[in-house]
Amino acid sequence: MKILRNLVLVAASFMAVSLSAQTIQEDISYLASDELEGREFGTAGEVKASEYVAKRFKSIGLAPMGEKGYYQSVSVKPRYNHHARVQMDTSKAIDGNNVVGMLDNKAATTIIIGAHFDHLGYGSEGSLFESEEPAIHNGADDNASGVAMMLQLAQWIQGKYTNNNYLFIAFSGEEKGLWGSNFYAKNPTIDLSTVNYMINMDMVGRLDEENTLAVYGTGTSPAWMPMLEELAEQEGIKLISKPGGIGPSDHTSFYLQNLPVLHFFTGQHEDYHKPTDDADKINYQGMVKVQTYIEGVIGHMDDKGKIEFTKTKDEDARQNPSFKVTLGVI
Repeated sequence: MKILRNLVLVAASFMAVSLSAQTIQEDISYLASDELEGREFGTAGEVKASEYVAKRFKSIGLAPMGEKGYYQSVSVKPRYNHHARVQMDTSKAIDGNNVVGMLDNKAATTIIIGAHFDHLGYGSEGSLFESEEPAIHNGADDNASGVAMMLQLAQWIQGKYTNNNYLFIAFSGEEKGLWGSNFYAKNPTIDLSTVNYMINMDMVGRLDEENTLAVYGTGTSPAWMPMLEELAEQEGIKLISKPGGIGPSDHTSFYLQNLPVLHFFTGQHEDYHKPTDDADKINYQGMVKVQTYIEGVIGHMDDKGKIEFTKTKDEDARQNPSFKVTLGVI
């Protein structure tokens, strides 16, 4: 009977993992489809992506926490970029949207969980593709993967770990220079003094055979490292820890507001910022493993109260250019 019970538990666990991977694949397949034309900030494709995320937030049961339902308008006047293949009109502002939803547990503190949903469009700016011809940059790993994982976490957290509220934000304009997260951090829809910490996921879709996971911001609170190392050993993760709170992704905007941050990243690859970053190259079972690790972080920190923030030396952005290249980080 005990053997049968264990087999049932193993089967149930396997089915849960398979279902999670399937849902992740569905989200990425749509967000990284040609229909969205690369999700560049200010384009029709970006609007479609934001509408998709808003619908997913609603179906999960998150309350709208933007200024207009789930949407927070982001309007930025671009600066001239002499590296761009096609120059934008710098006399006019470009408009996009963050998508914001909340699970309110009536707690005193809130955890922000975020990922950017924009990408490079046809590659006029930021592309590493060696061709003069425009091509759709679908950005499956960068960063449909992070958005899909954020949506999975929003579904998973329902009814669990209620000592914090959870604010989920899909940022736009990250590829332009952290436009969306910078705007939100300066125009928040909640009181940032109540925020416990921020989790960011950017390029989490290519976990390698050694299960190597880079975690940035590990020096932004003394609470992070012992817990991260213990969880890595439990989950079979090869942890690469980077203490700095400043780096080329959206966690930077919240670190600069004196909040503890963690940024998760599965590594650089040859398809980065190229049209070949497609959904069929994602390691979906690997994404479930990363998600499980992040779930462990949230669970472990649930009863720890508001954790301490510490400033870091922030060498990471300068010393690790292979991490991710973003034009105009701030």
